[in-house]
Amino acid sequence: MVLVALVVLGPWDRKVFPRCPGAQFDTPRLPQTVSGLSHRAAEASTLCLMRLNELASPALAGELPSTEEPVLLLVTEDQQLREDISLIAAVVGVRLEACARWSGITDQVADSAVAVLCCPQSTPRTTALAQRCLLVGHDAEAVWAAAAETPGLAPVPLPAAEKWLTEHLSAQVLDRAQGRVIAVAGATGGVGVTTFAYICAAELAIREYSPMLIDAAGGTGRGIADLVCAARRQHSLSGGELDWKQLTAIEGEISAAHLREAVPVLDGIGVLTGTTASRVQSGRLNAAVVAARRAYDVVLIDIGHQAETLAGLGENIDELMVVTRASRRGADAAEQLINAVPQHRPHLVVNGLAAPGWSAAEVQEALGAQVVADLPVQKWLARNDDIAEAYELLRTRRGSALVGAVLSALGADDA
Repeated sequence: MVLVALVVLGPWDRKVFPRCPGAQFDTPRLPQTVSGLSHRAAEASTLCLMRLNELASPALAGELPSTEEPVLLLVTEDQQLREDISLIAAVVGVRLEACARWSGITDQVADSAVAVLCCPQSTPRTTALAQRCLLVGHDAEAVWAAAAETPGLAPVPLPAAEKWLTEHLSAQVLDRAQGRVIAVAGATGGVGVTTFAYICAAELAIREYSPMLIDAAGGTGRGIADLVCAARRQHSLSGGELDWKQLTAIEGEISAAHLREAVPVLDGIGVLTGTTASRVQSGRLNAAVVAARRAYDVVLIDIGHQAETLAGLGENIDELMVVTRASRRGADAAEQLINAVPQHRPHLVVNGLAAPGWSAAEVQEALGAQVVADLPVQKWLARNDDIAEAYELLRTRRGSALVGAVLSALGADDA
């Protein structure tokens, strides 16, 4: 495996990952032969992370989606109604917050909820709240009577309107700001695509965003799968144990809330991987991506070099980054990946030793796409097959500065 070297210029002395409660790390310094990487490598990596940060942000002037899971607000003292609505919330994939009365519920709290529900015995105190509230209850007559007395309330008698309520809440969740999905693909094997995706996800976690890394390449001996297995043996993994084998056995849609709770968390990154012998099924991959973008700020998908997998994702990705070597073979392979999703404008990362007569400029001209980073070979990294070694870069001053600069230029820290 050829790993991407990402170097940083600037201080970083954080020792606790915000997204991994209880996990503390020392900040060791690598030997001078490792940390003293070339100025050219630092500049190239900085440009790369800057561009990735921009891709991770819906708009440079905007904000990333909230890292909080969607909330459904219910105002009632009816315990049976609470239990019934909690089942609907579980299906939709939202967290239910139940209150006995309206006191203490501000307009800000109501605005942040996916929807606000109340019962006939706890109608809103203002017209503004009534206009954003759904009136639910098991007594249909009481529901309709309360709706007639309080203009603006939308009556939803249960169980008759349960199906409508479920579909309405699901639509509300999907309409909320969603995370960005970035597909990271390698033109050929061994260009460092897995390491590139992992390091970027790790830096996002350090910066207090919620990233998810999806291993979509499949096959045994994958770096991400091996890293998760090693962390599990060392008891340094948090979260759940959901992997591709388990997810494939689940039919239908995937709840965003359940996905976030069930996947393992490594270094503050939600990880979906597995030791499958073949590529992940397209239907399950798309279902996982749809759920992940509702639960995380940024979703990075390690495609490997599978054009078919990339094509299957289609409109479910927002950006495409292709890692390639500067060579005719690399350019031809990258073109196949780009053609798999012609609706997306690609961004190129040139990594490794260039072939005679080739450079990043030739790659950019051949593919008609922007090269956002030109990373020279780092022999000390190329000799390592353990992706965990690359993570050490984020625990050094130069390493953190490098990845941080890439993310900064891409806009991921503008929120």
